[in-house]
Amino acid sequence: MDVILADVGGTNVRFALSSVEGTSLHHRTYLRCAEFDSFESACETFVAQLPDEVRGRQRILSLAVAGPVNADVVEVSNNAWRFGKRRLLDRLKLDRLLVINDFTAQALAQDGAIGKAHMTLADGVADPAAPLLVIGPGTGLGASALIPLAGGPLPIEGEGGNVSFSPRSDIERDLDSYLRDQTDHVVVENFVSGPGLETIHAFLTRDQGMLKGVTAERIGETALGEDGTCREAVYLMFGILATVMADHVLTMGCWRGAVIAGGIMPRLAPLIGSSPFVARFRSAGALSHVMANVPVWLSMDPDAGLNGARAALGNPHLAHRMVLR
Repeated sequence: MDVILADVGGTNVRFALSSVEGTSLHHRTYLRCAEFDSFESACETFVAQLPDEVRGRQRILSLAVAGPVNADVVEVSNNAWRFGKRRLLDRLKLDRLLVINDFTAQALAQDGAIGKAHMTLADGVADPAAPLLVIGPGTGLGASALIPLAGGPLPIEGEGGNVSFSPRSDIERDLDSYLRDQTDHVVVENFVSGPGLETIHAFLTRDQGMLKGVTAERIGETALGEDGTCREAVYLMFGILATVMADHVLTMGCWRGAVIAGGIMPRLAPLIGSSPFVARFRSAGALSHVMANVPVWLSMDPDAGLNGARAALGNPHLAHRMVLR
């Protein structure tokens, strides 16, 4: 019997199959969420495209979703999709359904994976007995952590991208004021995400109307190729991300280290070394000497969300989330 694995974000949904006993992925398929009116229709399209000898053998779905997953009805963050777990189980004719947060999946994919498809951004001395922070900007900002336990890692399921933004410099205070003119609740993913990068660029070019509406993809491509406003926008986002990461590390004691996973960061990786990222991450006032020992890695694994969804099926700390027929 095969397991369907799915990783749903604000922009893309990724699918793959895996056997119940195995860990390898096959029949990987990436689809654009905007091309489907629901997750159910996207999943049915994936299954319909499978070879005849494989189709119909799937009775288990492990689904990683951007957004809170506690309730029966799940609404995908930065996406119009919503679904009921029990209705999904029935419509897809499943025996078992597991729904977890997408960064819970990203975190589980990092357990024991440090050094495999990872780029070191900041050296340090990892404490293997401490939690590991996993965070990453994409359509939104996801955050999780892994607590090492004898029975398997315990993932922290949270919504760290929605904590309030705390500016650290004059330009960040101006950026905060700029967005507060448009919304009454400014959170970190308003700036640390693909749409957030677009917001930062719009702020920097607010007196140049011809540059409004530049996409994050174009900003990133331009920043990689030349100095200028686009690179300044990327650097500003990196600085904010570093402070958010440091706050999470200090809050949860993630002395094992921090992994940036998923989303837009791998494409922008060549700019990290020349940016204020490492200096901002290390800057923690009286605890700067502690932060100096915390390593930071960048995950380069495009299938981390799917691998984490697969690992979640065997994690005892997530068994309460399983929906059975």
